[in-house]
Amino acid sequence: MTEDPVEIERAKMLAAGPLGEQMGKFPLRFAKAAFFGERPSRKGTTHVSNGTLTLVDLGEGPMAITCSHVISGYRDMKEKFGNVVFQIGSVDFDPLSQLIAEDAPLDLATIALKHEQIGAITADGEIGSCVFRPVAWPPPALSPGEFIAFGGFPGRLRERPSHDEVVFPSWSSGGSVVASVSEDRFSCQFEREFWVASFGAKHHMELRDLGGLSGGPAFIHRGLYWDFVGVIYEFSQEFDIMFFRPGYLIDAHGLIHGSHV
Repeated sequence: MTEDPVEIERAKMLAAGPLGEQMGKFPLRFAKAAFFGERPSRKGTTHVSNGTLTLVDLGEGPMAITCSHVISGYRDMKEKFGNVVFQIGSVDFDPLSQLIAEDAPLDLATIALKHEQIGAITADGEIGSCVFRPVAWPPPALSPGEFIAFGGFPGRLRERPSHDEVVFPSWSSGGSVVASVSEDRFSCQFEREFWVASFGAKHHMELRDLGGLSGGPAFIHRGLYWDFVGVIYEFSQEFDIMFFRPGYLIDAHGLIHGSHV
């Protein structure tokens, strides 16, 4: 797709309407919030962090994809506090025991999921209710000017109704233009004139509040089907840019390939 100004404006108008709403919901069907930290206690506030996991089956069984810094954060808490929980939905398990691969320079990690875990993880509501299975793997590379949908669970929205309950409202974009593409990453830049007026209005959010999306999925609609094309790994507050690792860096078994950045 070329960067035709007319087509870009048309796409922005569609993204602002009902079609954009449905496109924004799509990535959240395959995303689940994960939180980790001290186990709940009535004695006082416990330390809790969160990230986003992408649920996929690329041809060799179900797994969760997230960022290496989410896994390293769990390791740090485990070392500091000892009795630490890692939970996806209602499923509590140790991700280190099911880790397939981890690459710190690329900031990616893959976790094998058992079929009974998948059943429990996807049983609660529309968000995170599905495991994405691509038409073929790996997907073709993106080009600048194409539009993608992505989403996740910002830490800014995290709520704790009680000492043993954590709630994670979601956030997503149904039509963001790809600004740049390289072998190991691609990016989308937020355009404030189109985003700020309605951005996170319900929760009084600003762009700087997008931390916690790390590990969230990015998809592109290719006419007859969707392709899983990447994973969020960083947001630049200074330049309002969201950075992604391409999905093709992960093979069907969950191993991570690619030159280190």
